[in-house]
Amino acid sequence: MSGPSAIGELIEEFGLDEVRFVDAHRKPAADIAEAPQTWRCGQRGLRCLSDQLADAARAPSEGETPLSTLPEGSVLQFVRHNRLGDALGIVTGLEHYCRDNAVASVGVTGSRALAEVVEVFACERVRYVSSPGETISGDALFARSSWSLPWLDRFNHAATDAFGGRARHRVPPLPLRQAPVPGDREAVVYCQFDARSSTPLPRDTARRLLSRVAAHGEVRVLGGPDTQDYLGQDLTYVRADLPEMVTRLLSCRLFVGCDSGLGHLAGCLGAPGLILSTDDFETTWSFFRNYAGLSVIPLAAAELLLP
Repeated sequence: MSGPSAIGELIEEFGLDEVRFVDAHRKPAADIAEAPQTWRCGQRGLRCLSDQLADAARAPSEGETPLSTLPEGSVLQFVRHNRLGDALGIVTGLEHYCRDNAVASVGVTGSRALAEVVEVFACERVRYVSSPGETISGDALFARSSWSLPWLDRFNHAATDAFGGRARHRVPPLPLRQAPVPGDREAVVYCQFDARSSTPLPRDTARRLLSRVAAHGEVRVLGGPDTQDYLGQDLTYVRADLPEMVTRLLSCRLFVGCDSGLGHLAGCLGAPGLILSTDDFETTWSFFRNYAGLSVIPLAAAELLLP
């Protein structure tokens, strides 16, 4: 490795056997891209660097175009995975898989969430099929998805493991099919705390957080009756379909939520916001780290900072 002298000092201090510091070297050298803003220190920074090295090692040689074995026109059916977050990951991963492997078109069927994501986001190769004939079990593929990969990468890799072809790390979110005309951000803060989560935010912490973010605008809570029972009836609650929710998130001043489908939607849209990790912070952070507008903090930090 070559670069700042601090790298050489670390190699010497830790007595590494497999890595050496080269003060002066001849070009060309492998250039590791500038560290993205989503990097964090410590173990998470090491994971980011590891992913970046893996990307470089997997990069196909110039002119190499591996052919996919996923037949064009295939329809993948999802019976169990009907939540917004699952649909975003499935459609985004499959769209990039098809682009990278020259698959002209495939179909998905099953949940209404899949149909809405295909309708709202710019899919060129993935279509929704309402009345399919022969289908492939998408649920079986989704079950193979590795939880160690960022959210939107998971189905991309699962499809590659099953059918072959090229997989990509750090799959970017899909753009909107019809992006609304940008306007001024409203003085509105949307909050979403999933009462059905296996590790819900403690009610007292959630109420104090809602009180704190009210300084940034009118607070509106995204959720239905279960959320109202969880947080109380004295708040303003909003329920909306996907197109309306996209419009709301694009115009709000801030989004505050947890590891949920709406959190991933906010990330895909570039909404500024905060994700509270109520479970394993490393896992939550790995799911959200590629969203430039969102920051992830552990629940302990939120409770420490709240009055």
